[in-house]
Amino acid sequence: MPHTPAVAPPAARRGDEHWPLRGLTPEQAQAARHGPGPLLIVAGPGTGKTRTLTHRIAHLLATGRAGSREILAVTFSVRAAGELRLRLIDLLGEPQARGVTTATFHSVCARLLREHAGLFGRTDTYTIYDQADVRRVIEELLADHAQQDIRRAVRTCGQPAVAELERRIGLAKNRLLDPDAYARASRYPAAAVVAAVWCALQAELERCNAWAFDDLLACAAALLREHPERLAHIRTRWRWLLVDEMQDTNHAQAALVDLLAGRDGNLTVVGDDDQAIYGFRSAQRDHARAFAHGHPAHRRIVLGRNFRSRAEILAAATACIAHNPARAEKTLTAERGRGGRITTRAFATDADEATWVTGLVADKLASGTPPGEVLILARAAYATGPIQAALAAAGIPHRVLGSLGLYERAEVRDALPHLALLANPADAQAFRRAAQSPRRGVGSATAGRVILAARAHHRGDLIAASATADTIDGIRSRPTRERLAEFGRSLETVRGHYRTGRSLGHIVVATLTIDGGLVAHHQTRRDRSPAAQQRRDGERVLEDLRSLCRAAHAYAEQVGSGASLTGFLEHAAGLHAQQLAPGEDHRITVSTIHRAKGTEAALVVLLACEEQLLPSWRALESADPEDLAEERRLFYVAATRAKDHLVITRAHVRAGRATAGPSRFLTEAGLATSAARPRAA
Repeated sequence: MPHTPAVAPPAARRGDEHWPLRGLTPEQAQAARHGPGPLLIVAGPGTGKTRTLTHRIAHLLATGRAGSREILAVTFSVRAAGELRLRLIDLLGEPQARGVTTATFHSVCARLLREHAGLFGRTDTYTIYDQADVRRVIEELLADHAQQDIRRAVRTCGQPAVAELERRIGLAKNRLLDPDAYARASRYPAAAVVAAVWCALQAELERCNAWAFDDLLACAAALLREHPERLAHIRTRWRWLLVDEMQDTNHAQAALVDLLAGRDGNLTVVGDDDQAIYGFRSAQRDHARAFAHGHPAHRRIVLGRNFRSRAEILAAATACIAHNPARAEKTLTAERGRGGRITTRAFATDADEATWVTGLVADKLASGTPPGEVLILARAAYATGPIQAALAAAGIPHRVLGSLGLYERAEVRDALPHLALLANPADAQAFRRAAQSPRRGVGSATAGRVILAARAHHRGDLIAASATADTIDGIRSRPTRERLAEFGRSLETVRGHYRTGRSLGHIVVATLTIDGGLVAHHQTRRDRSPAAQQRRDGERVLEDLRSLCRAAHAYAEQVGSGASLTGFLEHAAGLHAQQLAPGEDHRITVSTIHRAKGTEAALVVLLACEEQLLPSWRALESADPEDLAEERRLFYVAATRAKDHLVITRAHVRAGRATAGPSRFLTEAGLATSAARPRAA
C-alpha cells in the first residue's frame, strides 16, 4: 500500500475511540478492533497489511487497551521497520508513535542481550560480528595448532571450506541447536569438524566480548527459555506483540514469538504462504499455518482486497501461484478493476533486452511517470548488470537495492573497527583490522602476540596492550613496535575523551584523525601520489570518511542524549529501523526480487524470465518439490509488485551463453510465449 496521511487531524480525534477504523475495509476494521488474544491476519499482496497493523496499534491506544510503550511491532527487514515507523508517526504524531517499539527480530534481541549480557559472559559493550568477521575467526582457529579438537576432527573427516563451516554453524543456530546436538543429529560427513569449530568459535567470541549475528536470535531465545522470571518481566513490558511477514520467520524467530507472547497472549501475526521466498535462509513458510495449532483460541481474518494491481496483472499472478500444492486457498479481488497491461518480449541477447528496456523507461519518464514508480527486477543480481550499464549510458538516475551503501564500502569498513575497539577493547577482530588500517607492519603473528599479551596482562584490553608494545615479547621490528604504541596511545587519548562525555561526533572525528591513522594516510595518497588515479582514490576515500562523520553527527542528533558508540555501531550494522521520508528519492529502482519485497510501482519490468534462471537450475534439479514451489512464489511476488503495467522479458543469449527458453511460469500464468520470438532492440 502507498504511504497515506492520517485519517483525521489529532484535534478531531479527542474522545473518539473509533477514529482508527475510519477508511478501512470491513476486514481491515475487524483486524484493527480485535481485542485481547491471538489473531492471524492472512494478507495477500497489496491488501494493506501495513495500514491494518498501524490502525490496529492506533485502536489499541485510542481505546485505552494499551499504552504505547506496551506495544512491540516486529518486522522482517530494517526497511519494513522504517516504513511501519513512518506510518505510525503520520497516524499518531511523533510523541505517541515514538513510544511504540518497532524493530526487526535481530534488533529486539540485541536490546535484550544488552540488558542481560552478563548472563552470557559478556558486557553491555559487546560487538556484533558479521559473516565476514566470523569467517576470519574460523580461519584463525583452523590455523591454530593449539586447537587439538579441531585438528583431530579434520584428520578424521577432512576440512570443509571456511564458508561452508560458517554456513552450517549459522543454520544450526537458527534451528536452536548447540554443538553437541548438531553433532548427534547431523548427517553431514564433516559434522564433527563443524561441532569442534563451533565450540572453539563460541569460546573465542566470549573472549572478544562479541556475538555472531546469528547468536542474537539463539541467545535471546535461550535467555527467555532458561530465565522464566526475566521472561515474565519482558511479557509485562510488552503486553501486545505484532509480527509482520510471519511466513518468512525461521525456527529461532518463531520460537521467540511463542516465548514472548505465550499460548494465549495478545499476539497478532500477519502472513501469506504465497509470499514465502526465504527458504534459503531457513525460513519455514508453515509457521504461519502452524499458528492455528499453537494458538487454538485464535481468530483468523483474511484480507482479500488488492488495492495495488489491476485485474489483468493479479489474474496472471494468481493463475501461476495456483500451481503450487498445499497452499492456503484465498480469493483476491482487484479493487482497481481492469485496465492493466502485461507485455512479454523476447530478445536475441541480454544487451538487446537492456537497450529496449532503457528506451521503454525513458519514454515512461518523458510522459510523466515519476521515477519512483519504475521498478526493474531479476531473479539473480548478475542479470541486472546490462540494464544498469544501459541506464547509466542513457543518463537515467537509478538506485540498486543491495548495492554497497556507506557502511559497506571497504574503507569505511576499515574505519568502523577503530570505533568498535573503543567501545569494546576486548574485540580481537576489530583490533586486527584497525591495527592494519593503514598498515603499520602488523601481520597476523604480531597481532596474535598483542592479543595474547592483552589477555595475560591487561584483562583483555587491546588498546592498553598496544600502548605498551615495547614490552611485548616477540615483536622484533622497532618501527612496528613504535607504530603500534602510537596507535594504542592515540586511542587511549580518544577513549579518555569518550569517558568524559564528549559528543559522539567528536569521538568519530578524533578516531579517524589520530596520528598515523586513516585520514592522514589517505591525505598523503591524495596529495603526494605520483599517479592521478591514486590521488583521485585518496580524495574519494576521504569523502567517504567525511560521510561517516556526518552520519555519526546525524545519528547523535536523532537519538539525542542516549547516543553511544555501541548504538551507532548497531546502526551501522543495519540493526535499527531506517528513518524514511516519503518522496525523497527521485531515481528508478533496480533490484533482485528478494531485495524488492514490500515495494511496488506503476511499471514493473521482470528481466530474464527464463528456464534455469526463474526457476533456477538448482530448483529444477532438486528432488524436493518445495524448491520449485518457492521459485513460483518468487514469480508471484515479482508480478504483484506491479500496479498498472507488467513487462516480462527474456533473451536467447544471456552473459554469452544460450538460455533454456522461456520460463514455465509464463505458460502457467496464461501468458503466451510462442509469438514472442527473439529480436534485436
